[in-house]
Amino acid sequence: MRLLIVKLTSFGDVIHTFPAISDLKAARPDIEIDWMVEEAFAPFVELHPAVSTIHPVSFRRLRSPPTRWALIPMEAVRLGRTLRGRRYDLVVDLQGLLKSAIPALLAGTGVAGYDAGSAREPAASRLYRWTIGVPRAMHAVERSRRLLAGAVGYPVPTGQGRYGLRVLGGRDPVLPERYAIVMHSASWDTKLWPERNWRGVIAEITKGGRSVVLPWGTPEEKARAERLAIDIEGVHVLPTVMAGAELARVVSGADFAIGLDSGLMHLATALDVPGIWLFGPTDPGLTGPYGKDQTVIASSYREAPCRRRTCDREPGGRCCMQAIDPYDVVDAIEALASRV
Repeated sequence: MRLLIVKLTSFGDVIHTFPAISDLKAARPDIEIDWMVEEAFAPFVELHPAVSTIHPVSFRRLRSPPTRWALIPMEAVRLGRTLRGRRYDLVVDLQGLLKSAIPALLAGTGVAGYDAGSAREPAASRLYRWTIGVPRAMHAVERSRRLLAGAVGYPVPTGQGRYGLRVLGGRDPVLPERYAIVMHSASWDTKLWPERNWRGVIAEITKGGRSVVLPWGTPEEKARAERLAIDIEGVHVLPTVMAGAELARVVSGADFAIGLDSGLMHLATALDVPGIWLFGPTDPGLTGPYGKDQTVIASSYREAPCRRRTCDREPGGRCCMQAIDPYDVVDAIEALASRV
């Protein structure tokens, strides 16, 4: 049997899918698993040894600027030919959005997905041949595990799911021997923590003799990392943007991680790196770290988790994140650092 998984975005959502893939491979080792994903996240899908063929798509890149829109039908034709050539027995859309359900149809076979009460966009369920109900008030990892098990037909294993990632190679010789990795970036502005707080936390970490590594993915994030490193001994800003196995090696080499609700948080958790994570506008019960030795510090702000991507409640915004006390974070770091 040949099966196609559709989970296009985002970074964290891709990581959330790995335990479901591990469940499937353990239950049905005869099934060949392929995956359709946005091109930016294809290097991370490569980390799971159970995935045979990856179909990278460029719809996200072609959305902007509008002058690229004419290329979208060409991409759809190319993708459809490739998918139909693989002759899938089943396609499972694990995203539950129109942007994933429509490309899933290009494979030319039956698609399974969330029912209308479970999908993030109920209209997507109208495009599926088979629908499965999964409670929405459930962690994203568990939702994926249950949907895939229901679509293929095997029991969900008891206990916490296994990511099953493969990271090859040793420690990067350019990096310090012992370091914490500080993941200071997030996709929403409202998830960001004040830079003055980060600098205080980084100074505390380096006081204990550990170095700090700061990753980044955009010019804005690089500029922030460089500001955070000013005049603090032992802070290393990564020299370039990293992805896939290269980034996984850096993350897995850390003594511990600290950061925000982001794809990097999920990658660190998937690699069994102990972590401390700051949550403001989002709900850790739904998208928090799924793994062992993880600490969540949730905002005490009265409206948290507000789920707002922009904030106008108070001057300066980011109300949820500003309510997180740096001293609570330092206490959590001291407790974790004593164990690793």
